[in-house]
Amino acid sequence: MKGKVAVVTGAAKGIGKAIAKKFAIAGAHTVILDFDEKSGKQTAAKLSADFSESVFIKTDVSDPESLKRASEQVLEKFQRVDILVINAGISYLHSIDEISIEEWQRVLHINLDGSFYALKAFCDHFADNAGKVIFITSGSAITGTGGGMHYASSKAGQHGLMRAASKEFGPRGINVNAIAPRVIQTDILDTLYPDEASREELLKKIPLRRIGQPEDIANLALFLAGPESSYIHGQIILADGGRTY
Repeated sequence: MKGKVAVVTGAAKGIGKAIAKKFAIAGAHTVILDFDEKSGKQTAAKLSADFSESVFIKTDVSDPESLKRASEQVLEKFQRVDILVINAGISYLHSIDEISIEEWQRVLHINLDGSFYALKAFCDHFADNAGKVIFITSGSAITGTGGGMHYASSKAGQHGLMRAASKEFGPRGINVNAIAPRVIQTDILDTLYPDEASREELLKKIPLRRIGQPEDIANLALFLAGPESSYIHGQIILADGGRTY
């Protein structure tokens, strides 16, 4: 990974931050795209100080122009992109009666539209016959649980987008895959399962009897970003401690 350029959306904290850190430890230059300016700057500064150069660009993934500007800044600084991790997303655990039209549109706009906007903004910046695109989706796309209808729908849409992108980008030498986490210790999980009782019930459903950590997803992302995974393409890899199957 030394010298490669990795762009990670939603990398100011949580899973995205863990992935950016894992890449930085391996020697990659990392680009932190996030709307959270304070946390994003702190993450980039820490990675630069401890590992390799990292830059933060304040970006709204629901705005295609914001992503286009970010991609132009990345190209100006690094001249190329080697790895794109599409991670930014939001979730609400609401029933259909609780989901307003505005909330439905917000979740789909950030999670699904934002994934397409990121892909479109950076897809022409990869070197010839080289590149890795990794979607961070969710097992909710398979089970319909873990969030409201809007969340599951947006994640299922990401799977369709990933599969279509794999067909289009494969001939260009760009690997495209998805990691589908389920129960990972993040701010979103704290919101969905805020008390000890709900956590205990959750653990009973996971054969490994532990909640996943952001580093678990980062380890898999590092593998998919490396040359050893060059024949893995168009795949959805569940990372759920055995909960789904």
